[in-house]
Amino acid sequence: MKRTDAPPPSNGPASADARGPSSAPQSSSRNPPSRRGGRAEKPARRRAEGRGLARELGVLSAIGVLAATLITVCTNVLVARFYQRWDVTSSGLYTLSAPTLETLRGLAESVDIIVFQSRSDPDFGALQRLVDQYRAESRLINVRYVDPDRDPAEFIALSNRYRLSEGRSEGGRLVSDAALVVARGDARWVVGAEDISQFDEEHGLVESRVEQAVTEGLRQVLDPTPVEVCVSSGLGEPALDDAGPTGLAGLAYTLRRNNYDTHPVDLAAASSDLALSRCDLVIVAAPRDSMGPGAVQRLMLAARRGKALFVSIGPSLGDDQRPVQSGLEPLLSMFGLRAKPGLLFEREPDAVLPVGLGGEAFLAMPRPHAITQGLLSGDEARYRVLLQLAQALEPLSRAPAATDAPASDPPARLSPLLGTSERAFGVLNAARLADGDVELDSVEHDSEGPFSVAFAAELGASSKDKRAGRLVLLGSASPLLGTTWQDATLAGTRRFVESAVSWLVSRPTLVSVPEKPGRQVELRFTEESLAEVVRYVLVYMPGTALALGALILYRRRSASAARGKAPARGKAALERGNLKEGVKEGSLEEGGVKEGSAK
Repeated sequence: MKRTDAPPPSNGPASADARGPSSAPQSSSRNPPSRRGGRAEKPARRRAEGRGLARELGVLSAIGVLAATLITVCTNVLVARFYQRWDVTSSGLYTLSAPTLETLRGLAESVDIIVFQSRSDPDFGALQRLVDQYRAESRLINVRYVDPDRDPAEFIALSNRYRLSEGRSEGGRLVSDAALVVARGDARWVVGAEDISQFDEEHGLVESRVEQAVTEGLRQVLDPTPVEVCVSSGLGEPALDDAGPTGLAGLAYTLRRNNYDTHPVDLAAASSDLALSRCDLVIVAAPRDSMGPGAVQRLMLAARRGKALFVSIGPSLGDDQRPVQSGLEPLLSMFGLRAKPGLLFEREPDAVLPVGLGGEAFLAMPRPHAITQGLLSGDEARYRVLLQLAQALEPLSRAPAATDAPASDPPARLSPLLGTSERAFGVLNAARLADGDVELDSVEHDSEGPFSVAFAAELGASSKDKRAGRLVLLGSASPLLGTTWQDATLAGTRRFVESAVSWLVSRPTLVSVPEKPGRQVELRFTEESLAEVVRYVLVYMPGTALALGALILYRRRSASAARGKAPARGKAALERGNLKEGVKEGSLEEGGVKEGSAK
């Protein structure tokens, strides 16, 4: 029996045709035909992400530039308000000296510094840097620059105000005899161009003296009253006008530059009483002859009246080469001091100078005191003092009053200033050293070190309104002589003498700025050359850099645009089925060649 409900058999083609319509969508869902298009979407997505990242980087860069600009502006404001410099030169070329710092820190009222120099002047740069340092140390320094080339009317007006001489150079430029003026109220001090620099013809260098000149000007206007200094004469002392190595011209010049008036006084003359009454300081510099009783009495009377005495006495030898008295013993006794007879020799190798027998010229070690403050750094000596042919000094057990001294003379306060090492010794009979073949170490020692070779003494004031007399006693004459001021290496000796003078008269330390290393002669720029430099620096060079930058940016933009058009042309050619054209465009992406071939 034949069943009629069985499904009819199907042949192959019919079945294939029947399955075709139903299977095509399934195959399409598993393998989408837009595979090439999906891959093409990835570069576009990456380019979009790249553009977003570029925008973020641009914003961050702009913020960074703005932050850097803000930091730079704030730094400049802070630097302008709080000026600070660090001097890394071995010679301290840009460091202010101790007298300058003392003067600036002691200002109580404003001081004006008016600079009358053109900006093209060779000394203007050094002068400007120094004045900026002064202003940084003290807010009471007011600086004003007057350029004769740019502000002729103001220059002429101020020249008339300060009574300066002005004129015109051969080129028609306004010039003045003053490089700057230091003014405080009605007091003024003029610093000339020759005062701030000196040309060394031998070495072709310019030596700067700007700090010395400006600080001296400050001292002059702060205390215009001169100090009267009397220098003893008539007993074989060095002369004030002797500029040689054994004269006092160097000391006198330094004193005059610091507003000290110096003049000789014959202490043996009766007329010296009136001169001494007007003197604030009396200097007795190594008298060769013994001082008489009358001269010593005048010095003692001056000390009781509050005068200051600076006495230097080396060992005095008689015809038999034995020590003789100087005649100053009553004066020294009044201050509680005595000079030990004999010639000192130093045997410490670090302190001995290789001259003579070896040991009579040596470097003395400073002891703590207001006078030696600038020579010490803590407990270490920064500078030492050169002494030649010295004798020892020592305090008396008590300070006996002189025979004619009133009983009310108060005792003196003593402080050693300079000393020797323990290896130093003293010799009484210098005749034993006359033989040139003598061995110094074999000579008999009459006294053993250490010794004190300088003292500071101050009498107690008998009343509050009376000034106490002061004395600085040196056991050698050499620190006051010309070599001290002519040899640049003797900075410690100069500083000691200057500090001693300042302490004696209760004034700030004398201005003696150590010599700075010379510089080569600089090129001098005119106003026209400076203007040309400004044009090159501010216009030509930045303009050239901007033009090059614009050209490079244009080339990069053009290349980037060309690379952006190539993928679009390659894609269009591939969609048209032109494989060769797509390959030629060089833009087929990630399997595009295979898909193009399959197509």
